[in-house]
Amino acid sequence: MDKAIQELYGGRIRIRACGILIHEEKILLLNHSGLNSENTFWNMPGGGVEENETAEQAVAREFREEVGLDIHVERLVFLQEYINDSLHAIELYFEVSSLSKKAILGFDPELNILTDLDWKTFVEIKKLPNNQKSKFWESFLTFNDLVSHKPTLNLLHG
Repeated sequence: MDKAIQELYGGRIRIRACGILIHEEKILLLNHSGLNSENTFWNMPGGGVEENETAEQAVAREFREEVGLDIHVERLVFLQEYINDSLHAIELYFEVSSLSKKAILGFDPELNILTDLDWKTFVEIKKLPNNQKSKFWESFLTFNDLVSHKPTLNLLHG
């Protein structure tokens, strides 16, 4: 893991809000560098909740920054605790919608580790090596499981 990432986000518990945007049975993902030796880690747009900001406001802000889209937050789908070395996060995954699907690669203002964006099918995501995607995907066997899921807590570590 990149030292700059550990210095910026490590040693504290961080609340992250992420958005699941689906279009034509594909999910919008961003590649993040510095999280493993391959510099390949795909996850939904999202990031830290700031002071005096709701989780819903945070995910909307993150979408504007990272993919240039205005979104509407529909519902909480999943809550996951992530612990890896000095990183510890509580991650809230929301289903979101957007009138536009013309995403562009934006930036992460704290530490720009975003390198690519792509719309991937559920099957493509499931085929990625485990260290190149969020443990979020372990909780869903099919695309239908994801879209029909009722909110739950996932305490997977690592």
